[in-house]
Amino acid sequence: MTISRHTDITPYIPIDRLAYLDRQEALFDAAKPQLLTTYPGEFVAFENGIVLDHDTNEQTLAQRVFAQRPNQDLLIRQVLEQEPILMVRSARFI
Repeated sequence: MTISRHTDITPYIPIDRLAYLDRQEALFDAAKPQLLTTYPGEFVAFENGIVLDHDTNEQTLAQRVFAQRPNQDLLIRQVLEQEPILMVRSARFI
């Protein structure tokens, strides 16, 4: 099984870990309307449809949840109505 959006990193990260994170992202996206009412703008540690913990500071949250669950993959995302768009400018094209 290949996850097309991760083909550039599959040599470095096992495919089962990528598949797990893809599932968590899909569950996060499905839960997003409810998350927006409860945790708007906050970072959440999310697994299998459940918010394990939340914080306004991503690093503080990560330190706390990974201290409790070392060596475990977890999805940490900020609850935003619209995902930010990354814009890259290159001097070559200006």
